[in-house]
Amino acid sequence: MQFSKLKKMVEGLLCDSLKRRVGLHAAVYRHSHDDQARVWLTFDKRQILSASDLSFSLEHYHLEQALKEQYKLQPIPYNDDWEVMLNSPERKALIAASDQAEEELVEAGVWGSRHFYQALLNYPNLSIEEALTSENSLIRAFALFDRRVGKRRLLKMEHFEHPVEGEFFKIRCEVEGLNNGPS
Repeated sequence: MQFSKLKKMVEGLLCDSLKRRVGLHAAVYRHSHDDQARVWLTFDKRQILSASDLSFSLEHYHLEQALKEQYKLQPIPYNDDWEVMLNSPERKALIAASDQAEEELVEAGVWGSRHFYQALLNYPNLSIEEALTSENSLIRAFALFDRRVGKRRLLKMEHFEHPVEGEFFKIRCEVEGLNNGPS
């Protein structure tokens, strides 16, 4: 889906008090290696959320290297039979370390553009209950800006699993004139 269409869909779900104050932006650096991208969200022209492929890749690399050292992982041993190499325990351990690094970065709020795009693509197709209880912290954060979340529901919210949700909640309460802060 084109970003402009996705942007229109997501911004169309914003509550009235956030319309024209929240902006969704993207940049793709086509002449860089692998077409690196950056996606960010602004509130009153101030960046409140960013997902950058370059930053994510660098952080992922460093964390993955640290995990390799911590677990004392070995490189995949060469074998003429590719099947043996693909199914080696060393390869499986390296993949697990890479997956763990990605998981830890996402939990820490370091996202690549694909994490952001995936959340944006899934979000408009979810009911508000599904969005608020999603496993994806970005989707839960977007839901706090949604017009389908009313003031009474906002006043009942008190706990957030990820700091980005707390930040979105604080902004939403501010624009709605509610004196409710995240726990």
